[in-house]
Amino acid sequence: MKKILFSLSLVLVAFLASSCSDDKRDAIGRTEVIIETSRGNITARLYDDTPVHRDNFIRMIEAGVYENLIWNRIVPGATIQTGEPTQKAGGAAPTVDASQYRHTLPAEIKFPRHFHKTGALAMCRQPDDVNPDRQSSGTHFYIVSGKKYDLGSLAELWQGRRDSEPGFKLPSLSAYQKKVYTTRGGTPLLDGDYTIFGEVVDGLGVVESINKVPIDAKEHPLKEVVLKRVRVVKR
Repeated sequence: MKKILFSLSLVLVAFLASSCSDDKRDAIGRTEVIIETSRGNITARLYDDTPVHRDNFIRMIEAGVYENLIWNRIVPGATIQTGEPTQKAGGAAPTVDASQYRHTLPAEIKFPRHFHKTGALAMCRQPDDVNPDRQSSGTHFYIVSGKKYDLGSLAELWQGRRDSEPGFKLPSLSAYQKKVYTTRGGTPLLDGDYTIFGEVVDGLGVVESINKVPIDAKEHPLKEVVLKRVRVVKR
């Protein structure tokens, strides 16, 4: 009897370990892409638990949407943004029919599992007043550059969101999230509002370099930074 119970326990442990491993694998993802820029390359891994965004991103890559574009918006200490098919480097003519890429994607917001740590890869979207379902753009994406917070300013920011955002229902930041935001940095102001579908695994220095480019009053770079292309290197 004891041997049977022991065997059952081993099976249960193995099952739980397998389940946890699968969850971790699904969250991390298998697909890797290289984002080639005029400042260097950025390698990102796409999450498997945001399959609509992952598959759409791959389709846009294969369609050539992300070739020779400019990084069109930079928010210092927060994000770098690109993906507008009509905004070609050097003022070149579009190489794809932009009207075919004005689609939106259903939200796959996975907070608190995915949050806006430095290196997070996410899709842009229209604001809540015209987009209450928080659907993502089909092409525009951003990468978090972010900044480091101390615990006091992080708590103040989170409380400020509770006080100022109607219907704010996000849970308090976990100990792990606080550790990341205070050591690695990020942009917690965006948590829960946008779909994060991947993260940078190499090339954070390139992200930071682009984020430091001077901008005008509309957050447009004063010096052109080019998104040369994006390519899938692992699936």
